[in-house]
Amino acid sequence: MLPVHGGWNFPRRALLLCLVAAVPARAEIVVDGRIDEAEWETATRCEDWRRTLPFARDEARYRNDVRILSTEQGLAAAFILDQPPQERRIKSRTPRDAEAFVGDTVALIVDFDATGQLGYEFAVGLGGGVRDGLVTNQNKFDRDWDATWQHAVRESADQWFVEILVPWSSISMRESGADTRTVGIYATRYLFERGERYACPGISSDSEVFLSDFRRISIAQHGSATSFDFVPYGTVRSDLVNDSTQFKAGADITWKVSPNLWLGATLNPDFGQVESDELVVDFSAIETVFTDKRPFFTENQGIFDLRTPANGQLIYTRRIGAAPDDFSEGSSDIDVAIKLTGTTDSLVYGAFMAQERDYHDDFGRLFAASRVALPLDHARVGYLGTWTDHPLLDRHAAINAVDYEVTPNDWWRVSGQLIRSDISQAGTGIDGYQAWLQTDFNRSAPLTHTLKLLYIDDRFDLNDLGYMERNSLRQVEWETNRRAGGAVEGRINGESQRLYAYYRENEAGQRLQSRLQLSRTVQYASNWTAYQELRYLTSGVDDLISRGNGPVQFDDRLHGYADLVTPRFGDWQLTAGAYLYQQGVRDYSGRLQLTAAWYPTEKLTMLVDLLPYYFDDWLLWEGGNLFGSYRGERLDFALRADWIPAPRHELRVKWQWIGIDAESRAAYRTDAAGRLFITPERLAPFTVNNLGLQVRYRYEIGPLSELFLVYARGGFDLLRDDDSSVGDLFGHMSDVRDADQFLIKVRYRL
Repeated sequence: MLPVHGGWNFPRRALLLCLVAAVPARAEIVVDGRIDEAEWETATRCEDWRRTLPFARDEARYRNDVRILSTEQGLAAAFILDQPPQERRIKSRTPRDAEAFVGDTVALIVDFDATGQLGYEFAVGLGGGVRDGLVTNQNKFDRDWDATWQHAVRESADQWFVEILVPWSSISMRESGADTRTVGIYATRYLFERGERYACPGISSDSEVFLSDFRRISIAQHGSATSFDFVPYGTVRSDLVNDSTQFKAGADITWKVSPNLWLGATLNPDFGQVESDELVVDFSAIETVFTDKRPFFTENQGIFDLRTPANGQLIYTRRIGAAPDDFSEGSSDIDVAIKLTGTTDSLVYGAFMAQERDYHDDFGRLFAASRVALPLDHARVGYLGTWTDHPLLDRHAAINAVDYEVTPNDWWRVSGQLIRSDISQAGTGIDGYQAWLQTDFNRSAPLTHTLKLLYIDDRFDLNDLGYMERNSLRQVEWETNRRAGGAVEGRINGESQRLYAYYRENEAGQRLQSRLQLSRTVQYASNWTAYQELRYLTSGVDDLISRGNGPVQFDDRLHGYADLVTPRFGDWQLTAGAYLYQQGVRDYSGRLQLTAAWYPTEKLTMLVDLLPYYFDDWLLWEGGNLFGSYRGERLDFALRADWIPAPRHELRVKWQWIGIDAESRAAYRTDAAGRLFITPERLAPFTVNNLGLQVRYRYEIGPLSELFLVYARGGFDLLRDDDSSVGDLFGHMSDVRDADQFLIKVRYRL
């Protein structure tokens, strides 16, 4: 028994402190940025902060403190950040989920199961902007996911503070009957004025292995209350081209039945009319990938997000509700989609189904997927299966994939997949296979290496519900990255070098164009950043450019690129770059880049991007084995303005335009061996005028509740035998008017 004396004595005080630390925190954390609750003193801390941009891994310039606290309300985090008055603070307001924050920021990424499979990102800017998202496939960030969580920012003369509270109902975790659970955490701070990032632990998010290297900590286990969210929406869209008005309504439903089971559904979802895709003019044979903003297809979707080398995705949700199978334009309406995800013991599982309108009348499509995964201490094995039914095409597609990962130690990691596709169309069945293996060496060390082996046979097809650039491919890929910090008093703050190479051939044994690439990024102490890249493409064939009409042989090619990013001068920051490359038979093309960012106030941000192209030999497929070489000019113009006059109010203007003036230089055909030879055939010049404009006002009514007012206009014109210059096209962009509409949308959580 401890001796008792009058007043407080040291042994008694120490015993009470130990008891407080051992008991799960039951504090009602008030998220106000003050971090004054007593429970913060016993919170778990991540204190070994290192500079990771540049990747010097030396001590942080200023002290950073992050505290993690498990409460009955949720997971709480507090950042305490030193920043003396002489260090300028950049605190521009940014829209929700901005890909890049303009200003000083912090972020917390949590792997709630500590398996290295899924991370939840919560980022807050000094100006009050927030961003959330998911991290899958070790280092793939998806900022389309949105959650309900609390945050607050406060400043003092020498410090600033961020407080975060993530309710247990907002995230999914594996079942655990223990009093504590192990989670993986990664905390980071970006000092905008110096272009420096500090992190705890000292790892980089662009490493091939990121999630698996999080700091493991033990936190108190709390039961997660069930929740039910019913979020109906309604839209009114006025089509100013067709002089018509359309009304649409639907709903998103999320039910957290227990801590280990989520159910979700969507009824008649929209196709993201309030979000505009990037403007693209692409004459290549490879499909362009876009992100998905629809809540149902981002919520709890991380379990289904499996990627492959060569930019493959086993599930590409933009297939659902895409253009109909009768090749008409527009999108397909979705009647209903249902999803469940959960855990049982150590097993993680999920499934979803989506049915398009008129499926039972043989016009819509049916999509389904199922997923199970078994994370182990140093390994993982999983299965993903998908099914797609196209009644109009009499086509059924099934994908079965087994994935695995082994991490025997902190030095290396092996991962891969075995995938089979089974396609049945008009009674004829075709099966195909893909397999890949990736080995990462040194992982998060300053010098890292990655080896990838990929095999896809010529009958494999992933594009009914997934995405793949091509099949019939054998590829060996190697990447080495070296990152280093500069001397404390030196001219260079940090530097990274990258060696990237791959060898490719198709199933017929034809050698495709392979690549050797060297690049270097230098960050100077003055906060200028320079990037240089040299790329060599070997001679070989392109078996995609003719769309199935035989391979085309090309000689070796040389590309070079360089850009320079300035520090922030007052309210301005500039980027200038130049790119010299080959995209034809022998001659060169060039591209310049000028990007100007203007921050006149903390509430307004403007970005102007100009990309003028000058091409002397641009080879395009004309049909069959006929190709055309063109010379001319192209201009890409983009302007984005974000005005956030007050919290919860956002006004965004996004204006993009692409103009192309191309004159015919020569016509080519290919012989049996794929060699190009000039023919006397005449090819007409052409112009492209492509416009996209969106003016969007967003008001956040509350969690998962929003009001949108959107005006959008755009169109695409491709004219043959047109001799208009790029300047003429720019002056007549208002003539392009395929779409012109005004939309009001309200979604409200009941």
